[in-house]
Amino acid sequence: MGVPTKPGFNKGIFFLFFFLPYMSHCQFYHGIELGVNMTTANFKVNESVDPSSSFGFFLGYIAERDLSDKVYVRFGVNFNRREIKAISRRGINTSEEKWGIEAIEIPVNLGYYINWNNRNFQFFVDAGINLGYNNRATTKNDEETIRLDIGSNADIKRITIGANASIGLLIKKRVKVRLNYYNGLSSLVNTEGNIWKNRTFGLSLNYFLREKQVY
Repeated sequence: MGVPTKPGFNKGIFFLFFFLPYMSHCQFYHGIELGVNMTTANFKVNESVDPSSSFGFFLGYIAERDLSDKVYVRFGVNFNRREIKAISRRGINTSEEKWGIEAIEIPVNLGYYINWNNRNFQFFVDAGINLGYNNRATTKNDEETIRLDIGSNADIKRITIGANASIGLLIKKRVKVRLNYYNGLSSLVNTEGNIWKNRTFGLSLNYFLREKQVY
């Protein structure tokens, strides 16, 4: 005995199975991203102050879906290592430290192509938010490396949020060179009176597994 269905439901199923594969083929692009970053911070943790910049790296998966011929949404999953230098002041003694954080981040951006009529070289801008899952944090000096606890009641927060903005160039419809700025919106540390908000410049190379379609 068949189960009766509404005509609207049948039309919705037809639309989903007929149009979704076509849209995915024409508008969805994905690939890999790798890059280097330079980080400083709004930073004061106990006796550690005076932050200065240090280098890190990031790599991961990226994807884009066109919303129109010029507008797109970009999302990804990447591993990001950020590090800063700080000065520890204990009485009259000072020493240099390195503070590092490793996170799995999910950036979601809305982007715009500035000159779409030029097919081989396209400038773009995009901006959005980063959701970070922190899985390792350390502080080290000349004598030792200390691994910081992560969690709701620990030294470092498990989840943090940041904002980012990028400019760059799409080359030959497949490669993107991207200059990105990230600003931490939430402090990494749980303890009251301390603060650690990273500010990061990144330079990356994105490679799409297929050429971006020109409308």
